[in-house]
Amino acid sequence: MQRWQEYSRDPNSPELMKRRSEVLRDARAGRLVEDRGRYLCDLVAGKSVLDVGIIEHTRQACESPNWLHRRLCGSASRCLGVDILATEVDHLRTKGFEAICADITAKPLPELFDVIIAGEVLEHIELPGAFMGNCAQMLKPGGRLVVTVPNPWYANRIWKNVWNRLTYVDSADHVAWYDALTLYELGQRHDLELRRYTGVGVSRPRKVRAKLFFLLRPILTAAGLSSHLFANSIIYEFIRS
Repeated sequence: MQRWQEYSRDPNSPELMKRRSEVLRDARAGRLVEDRGRYLCDLVAGKSVLDVGIIEHTRQACESPNWLHRRLCGSASRCLGVDILATEVDHLRTKGFEAICADITAKPLPELFDVIIAGEVLEHIELPGAFMGNCAQMLKPGGRLVVTVPNPWYANRIWKNVWNRLTYVDSADHVAWYDALTLYELGQRHDLELRRYTGVGVSRPRKVRAKLFFLLRPILTAAGLSSHLFANSIIYEFIRS
């Protein structure tokens, strides 16, 4: 895995930008994932897993049959959950889940895993570099870090941001937006190579206008538009080098 400084001293040089664009194009999957949970469960099947940010804000989220951590536990050989919300973590332990209260941005756990899942976590934390670096330390050689984040290039977000009459607001707890370019560089700084990124399709648009737009997806993508316009979130898969 080569850093951009090995090609140029200028991060904006045309040759370097072309090279970076080609790498990201090769890593991008054209087909959208329709079921994020199922896709992640397939990735962790039979593996030792650390699932970061398991609470999903409230205890009530953990009662849902679609709660990601429950699904991962059913697929992995071992799935350790971690979160910073102590009371909720204690509650999960009473339900039989293997879970601990810890801040991964502060220090890594003294264990190694085949896969680390960070589902909709990175956009909430102030120290993304520390998080990525500590995750790299907790991966076995060749292990995989899987990060899912909201997609800033999702058509609905773009639409709501181009009109003066609309002010787009996402979660009040978000502190950053990420795309393939920024995550590729962030990963490289911590010996994590971005191998693949995949959009998660919106399965049930609610408004009539959105439904009509999504019906045009095959035509628009065939015309050359990115399928990621139709993806509310993106799954990024890194390999520890």
